[in-house]
Amino acid sequence: MPTCLPLRHSVTFPLIPPKDIPATTDDLAESVPDWLWRDFEGWRGSGELRALYKRLVAHDDLRSFRNTLAEAMVARHLLAHGCEIRFEVETPAGRECDFEVTRDGVQFYLHVKHLITERPAVERISVPSRLRMLERIERPYIVSVRWHQSITDKQMLLLVREAERFITHARVGEESLIRDPKSEEELGGLRILAPWEGTHVSLVIGLPSGDVDHTSRMRRLLARAYQQFMPRAENLIMLGTTHPNDLRTFESALLGEHIERWDRFPARGRRIAYGRDEDGFWHDRRHDQSHRAGWFLLSTAEPQLRSTLWERENLPGDAAAGALIESLFSAT
Repeated sequence: MPTCLPLRHSVTFPLIPPKDIPATTDDLAESVPDWLWRDFEGWRGSGELRALYKRLVAHDDLRSFRNTLAEAMVARHLLAHGCEIRFEVETPAGRECDFEVTRDGVQFYLHVKHLITERPAVERISVPSRLRMLERIERPYIVSVRWHQSITDKQMLLLVREAERFITHARVGEESLIRDPKSEEELGGLRILAPWEGTHVSLVIGLPSGDVDHTSRMRRLLARAYQQFMPRAENLIMLGTTHPNDLRTFESALLGEHIERWDRFPARGRRIAYGRDEDGFWHDRRHDQSHRAGWFLLSTAEPQLRSTLWERENLPGDAAAGALIESLFSAT
């Protein structure tokens, strides 16, 4: 199972958006550093990417701007790796592939989707030392833990004690909401996210208002992209989000949620066997024309596109196109 990628150091750049951006989009444009705008401005006279550039500077709402920015970031990545690209290529069914990608005579069609998944700043704080005691519990689970910053030391001790009881007996997918027994005030909560290769609990920080599961939304975007596939060709879906921890969520959308399987023998050294639920986009032979799919971090703080690629077992697709795709995007 891929591990979540840590946030790297962010750098602040001077912001000089292009002069032809409408006033209504100034705030959006200023979220993009000037070095990146310079790359995009190079498309102004390009036949294939001029339409993408014009769309990027014309948006006046966050969602549509981010959707186009995701396409632009992927296009920039492809050009940097020596690819020739065509934008918005029509399929025989009248739908559109975002990009036709060609390099050295090998071709595939790329579908870029985007989901805004920002978390509040509280997720960037560290886990209190008292909660770190939960990582001494000998259970091989990744556990999401959240707490309210206003709770007292006494309430934190209560939270840790109740969390330990829950983790000791919980199964994958189960959640617990912990309250103060006297005031009924909510102190925090936990969710058993997934098994992992370690022997003890591994903690990740959840949202103060509760866990937000983007898995179903990602599956819908994957299904929408599948409907736009070019027939009799190799197609790739790349889904971009705005937070590194979304990599694990995307994997669940693609492969299915982690579940305990009592119809299988556990791996050596394990007491419980784990598998994937039937809700995965790739479950069994579902969506069998999709052979590879990837996630990328939509970030303007880094010049390189950070991505992870999955290849489907027993459905490898076109070998030459697959090799090209794997050279362009990091494979797990």
